[in-house]
Amino acid sequence: MFSKQLIPVILCVLPALAAPSPLVSVKKNKNPIAGRYIVTFKDDVDGFVGVSSLTNKISSHSRVTHDEWDILNGFAGTFSDADVEFLRSLPSVASIEEDGHAHTQAVTTQ
Repeated sequence: MFSKQLIPVILCVLPALAAPSPLVSVKKNKNPIAGRYIVTFKDDVDGFVGVSSLTNKISSHSRVTHDEWDILNGFAGTFSDADVEFLRSLPSVASIEEDGHAHTQAVTTQ
């Protein structure tokens, strides 16, 4: 049987153990494409398994467009705000960044 002295200690520790992990921040892009994001998994996560397990958990308003687990261990797609919040909360996600337009500059040599 528990000692009456342990009950306050347990009540103080339980909230800390049940606290959700911090949300992954979304990295901003200078020229973002609205609603498009690139998501990478942590190193110890198999990207193929990670992408497969997520496709049935996101809403019908979102979709994975590129599953690049063999290149960057992640995926890209169009995601609703609610699905971005869901992705931010996953412990398997290392980073999320806005997808954006990239511009090159031509260099001419003479």
